[in-house]
Amino acid sequence: MHGLIFTTWEKYLGERFGGGLLSAYREAIGESPSATPLVSRSYDDGALLEGVAAASRLSGLAPDQLLREYGRYFMLNSLTGHLCKYILSGVSSAYDLLLTMRDVHSRLRKTAAGLTPPLFNYEFAPQERSVILIYDSPRQLCAVLLGAIEGAAERYGEEVTIFEHSCMKHGDPVCRIAATFARDTRSAEQLSEQARANAFEQQAHQNAMRELGQRILTILPTEQAQALTLREVRQALVLRYRLSPTYQRPAVLLQALRHLQFAGYVAATDGELENNLTTRRYWRVSTYWEY
Repeated sequence: MHGLIFTTWEKYLGERFGGGLLSAYREAIGESPSATPLVSRSYDDGALLEGVAAASRLSGLAPDQLLREYGRYFMLNSLTGHLCKYILSGVSSAYDLLLTMRDVHSRLRKTAAGLTPPLFNYEFAPQERSVILIYDSPRQLCAVLLGAIEGAAERYGEEVTIFEHSCMKHGDPVCRIAATFARDTRSAEQLSEQARANAFEQQAHQNAMRELGQRILTILPTEQAQALTLREVRQALVLRYRLSPTYQRPAVLLQALRHLQFAGYVAATDGELENNLTTRRYWRVSTYWEY
């Protein structure tokens, strides 16, 4: 499971219940200060399930309530907003984001980390801006999905109605979740701070960073054997495009590459020797329509 899940899970616990419970949680699962989760790593699924059980005992809340709250938090917290900006800024509604997630998860499965996020199937409902998600992951974390749908709606200033037609936890073969989205009728002043920030936050810079990401994808090879270092990425971009000095800076290029990694478009070498930013190599993940 992606390290971003584990990192934001602990952020959720700290913000929801305070530092005291978070410390007790870490002690309960045997996590030392030097072993806190990293977004750049992947972890065993069982570790999250054990963590949810520990958090439930400490908070007195049911696991599914915690997971649903966490799913909403995952979509709204600043760390997800920053690392997944390439995805989140590329769509303009929660409905579009939901339809994008299968492709995102499919690409992430091809990265060097060997991740296995769930692949949703979809059935289109007769109502406008409605969709039925088919979820059949053995993890049975459908509560996270429900919260994420609610959080996505809030992020884009929308309202959502959710109806569960079936659930694996009730013995059904799959979870079938219907979601219908509508633009929020509240005024901008009444919308959440996150929704307002998403609508107005540095739009010009976001557009420029997205364009930089698209240009990076045009110069990256699809074979790991031909992968490029950061320096080689910069050189290839400068040769092909007229980049402003701001977008040639290594820190900016690294940020763009990282956003592409979290969107599943780019993979990078991993391991002790490759942790040096000057030697790490990047390549583009092939998508299904390229075959």
